[in-house]
Amino acid sequence: MELHQLQCFIAVLEEGGFKRATARLGITQPALSYQIKRLEEELGVQVFHRGKGGIGPTEAGRALLAHAQEVISAVREAHRAVRELSGGASGEIRIGTIKCIGTYFLPRVLWEIRSRHPMVRPRLVYRNSDELLASLVANELDVALVNDPPPDPRLAQELILEERISLVSSQGHAFHGRPTVDVSDLVDAPFVALSPRTSTGALIQRYIDQLGLSIVPAFSADDVETVKMMVEEGMGVAFLPDMVTSDADTALWRSAVEPPLTIRLSVVTPREAPSSLAVEALLAEVRRLAGGRAKAPARRSAGPA
Repeated sequence: MELHQLQCFIAVLEEGGFKRATARLGITQPALSYQIKRLEEELGVQVFHRGKGGIGPTEAGRALLAHAQEVISAVREAHRAVRELSGGASGEIRIGTIKCIGTYFLPRVLWEIRSRHPMVRPRLVYRNSDELLASLVANELDVALVNDPPPDPRLAQELILEERISLVSSQGHAFHGRPTVDVSDLVDAPFVALSPRTSTGALIQRYIDQLGLSIVPAFSADDVETVKMMVEEGMGVAFLPDMVTSDADTALWRSAVEPPLTIRLSVVTPREAPSSLAVEALLAEVRRLAGGRAKAPARRSAGPA
């Protein structure tokens, strides 16, 4: 049994199939299939079952998974320890985040990491907050940036940023130019929703429910950029974190809502896992850039009054 075979096995399970696993591993599908075939021949059992619902582990595959992850983790830790003896942050960082943070906050962080620590290789995945926390506990991620995580003794949490969520409207809308909007005014307004399947969308939906309002979206989408474009096209108004709308964007207006709504961004790491120089470098850059956002003067609008 070879290390590469275990890496292929884990990639197929984590990516949910052979096609996405080949992109992650940088190999062809025949090469991946060959490695899995060799693994199964070595073990004398099948590790996957293939059905209409997709691919999944057999009982033997589930038994192998826990041991395979331990082996990969031990090898990764050995590489890290040897590299750090020679000085400098290096190696892969497995980062998980929710979509709006990964789109509008993390790119600057990753750019700075690449500039300061060229031997560090970040790998980014998008999932909702609950899935990211589960992946941290399972040692599938090194660090996650999530919205307001619940306490967990297995995880270390640090609140790094509180971002206002505003009501965004386009030019010509009745809300355009208003510094504040009472949320009850949304009952009769066309509304574009960020789907509650996303972590930010779920936060917004809880906020609306707690106010006892019944707001039926005219449109909804999982992606913040799609919601933003719908607002730009005049399809309705939407709740969006302020990081989503640019200061230079004159097509949109941000109104503060009453009562206020914020997204609380925390960086979370496994409490017991040994920290690497690469992870520490990433955390330092996240804190620095989040601190810069927190100190920046609040912008009341995205367009002229």
